[in-house]
Amino acid sequence: MEFEFTLDQIKLVAEEQGYYIEDHGEKQFEVYFDNHNAVAFYVYANGSSGYIEVSQWEAEAERYGRCVYSLRTYSDVAHFCSVLVSSAAIRARRK
Repeated sequence: MEFEFTLDQIKLVAEEQGYYIEDHGEKQFEVYFDNHNAVAFYVYANGSSGYIEVSQWEAEAERYGRCVYSLRTYSDVAHFCSVLVSSAAIRARRK
């Protein structure tokens, strides 16, 4: 799987859905809405394993937890993009 292409696709879908994207060096970034919502993910392309790891924000711990999604194929990336779209549509909009 070609990391640059797949990471760009995730970013494009996230931007389209209104997420903020914060880069953290090469091949890793955060995707989130705001500080009041736990819909936040840390995306990391792990070159040694050959796949993309995604961790979700854990509000109680106030940090990203362990990897919850392992994106190993383009279909996996499409499914994760679907998670981004669905999460944007049904998230709580607290202020």
